[in-house]
Amino acid sequence: MVMYLPIEKDLVIEDAEVVHNSSAAGEDAEIKIRASRAERASGGADRGPGTTSISSAMDAAPSSARGAARRPVDPEQAIVLLRTLPLLQQLPEDSLPKIAAVLKTVHYGPGEPIVQINHEGEGLYIIWKGEVKVASPPRENATGHVVSTMRSGDYFGLATPGPARELYRADVIAITEVTCLLLTHDYADMLSGASIWNWPKQSVEGEQALLERILLLEKVEDNVFRTNLPQLYRNPRKNPNIFGGQSIAQALHAACRTVKPGYAVHSLHSYFLRTGKEDVETFYEVQRTRDGMSFATRHVQALQLGRVTFVLYASFKRPEDSQAYEHNTNPVPSTPNPEEVAMDEVVYDTFLTDPRLPLSVKQKYAGIKLPVSPLEIRLCDAGDKFQRVKMQPRQRVWFKTRGKLSDDPIVHWCALAYASDMHLLETSLRCHPDYLRSRMQILSLDHSMWFHRPFKADDWLLYEMEAPWAGDARGLCFGRIYQNGELVVTVSQEGMIRKIEDKMQKAARL
Repeated sequence: MVMYLPIEKDLVIEDAEVVHNSSAAGEDAEIKIRASRAERASGGADRGPGTTSISSAMDAAPSSARGAARRPVDPEQAIVLLRTLPLLQQLPEDSLPKIAAVLKTVHYGPGEPIVQINHEGEGLYIIWKGEVKVASPPRENATGHVVSTMRSGDYFGLATPGPARELYRADVIAITEVTCLLLTHDYADMLSGASIWNWPKQSVEGEQALLERILLLEKVEDNVFRTNLPQLYRNPRKNPNIFGGQSIAQALHAACRTVKPGYAVHSLHSYFLRTGKEDVETFYEVQRTRDGMSFATRHVQALQLGRVTFVLYASFKRPEDSQAYEHNTNPVPSTPNPEEVAMDEVVYDTFLTDPRLPLSVKQKYAGIKLPVSPLEIRLCDAGDKFQRVKMQPRQRVWFKTRGKLSDDPIVHWCALAYASDMHLLETSLRCHPDYLRSRMQILSLDHSMWFHRPFKADDWLLYEMEAPWAGDARGLCFGRIYQNGELVVTVSQEGMIRKIEDKMQKAARL
């Protein structure tokens, strides 16, 4: 249990203040990163920002004002400040002194940049003293402008364990003498795991992967199966609807259970008829439409409370050795390696600790613990959620399952079917950035897949997505999935992208 102690009188903690400027050309609205070191040249040497451990002594400052800013921060006072941050309140009480012991104090003079656009930063910054401004990058034919100011008790930045980190999208500049407490990337493990940032731990050897458990079905009778586990991965936005990829994967699994050995799925086509609910048991009824010498066809219905929510047709084929007619006109796109791209969770947490986000919003979301996703996802084209910038309706995503899957190819087919619904429909909204601030109804309507070559869903796959058309509250998306430089699966999907204009209007049903 986290204990909350009163804040000492001399420790002032204030909420972030969002500054709205009427003119981007005003003096306060311009980005003016002053050359503070040059300005101080007449009073002393170029020292740059001072960095020291909280518990260690600090060098004398070149001036009385600078010296006051360089006084060491008492670790006990630092712990009091740490207890007030919702970001850290999910941690065990005994972890706060350990964090305080490794914090660094960093000092900045007026006009000095703390972090800059397109730089990683050094970790998690907690403002102990002073005031800073957050300045957005200049746009075409305009100067940059001040987005907000931050004071004591606010924080920004992210301490991440991996080499792939998100870059800052704004400058953070000291307005007054500023002292920050810094938790560097070296100590990110103090915050990760099952604590505030839910980066999953490595799977225990021999432990069944989470996605493989999600795919499990119980046979009720011939051609009838049902889900026999509670929802293992819940939508972080408290959406009560079943994730569409789960319906696709489980229906495909049910179909595979009725096909003779030696047949491999080569295509599926499905429709979402009603939104399935997480807390309602789902039955999958399989119709053996055809069993031929080369092909087999299955029709699957998903039912909840006796009503059909989803239908799928899957076609299976015996593999052939013939390579008489073979080509591929879609080579793998140029993409950074997955190790060079930040995890989806890191992108999300970077958003929640972005210096442009007001403290009140940070506090609101800091206590929300996200479930562990069954997939490790790395977005190559994540974009900036704070800027209403029109982007091309295409993106690239690396993904694989968390944990190793069994060798059964059926498991890998179904796992990839599950993943194929991730991020696909949102591709159609990338060139309509106002959707980020709108009430939307976003639902999959249909989903088709063609399986070309064998693959492993627990190894990295590259998902290239594009949306060539949108209109009539619908978006049309296509995807190509590659592994080891080869096209292994092609995907298509149409979905609803309906903007809800009336704030009092409830989300419409299908």
